[in-house]
Amino acid sequence: MGRLPLCLLILVGAICFGHGYEVPEAQVRVFYPKGFEVSIPDAEGISLFAFHGKLNEEFDGLEAGQWARDIPTAKRGRWTFRDRETKLNQGDTLYFWTYVVYNGLGYRQDEGAHVVTSYDNQRS
Repeated sequence: MGRLPLCLLILVGAICFGHGYEVPEAQVRVFYPKGFEVSIPDAEGISLFAFHGKLNEEFDGLEAGQWARDIPTAKRGRWTFRDRETKLNQGDTLYFWTYVVYNGLGYRQDEGAHVVTSYDNQRS
């Protein structure tokens, strides 16, 4: 079995036992000619970050999406999902939700959306 069932189990536990933690707002960086990353800052107590995303299509409830990945470790002070192959064009919208295990409980940030208006590695 993969990690998704474990994530859902932890998520149910978080819903049942209250909400004492708020998932940080995700930072989205889009690169030219292809690739993007979505990340949150590292903090004591975080043991897992998960990213679920879709390109130009909103989520219909709690679904995995085109991208669904657990990130088990932070690097350089951030928990980061990276896709080096997808080309995002200006005007595209990346819809996403993130999930964090904090002090053993799971928390989601829903309804994330990022419209591509520029690239992080291009000079103006």
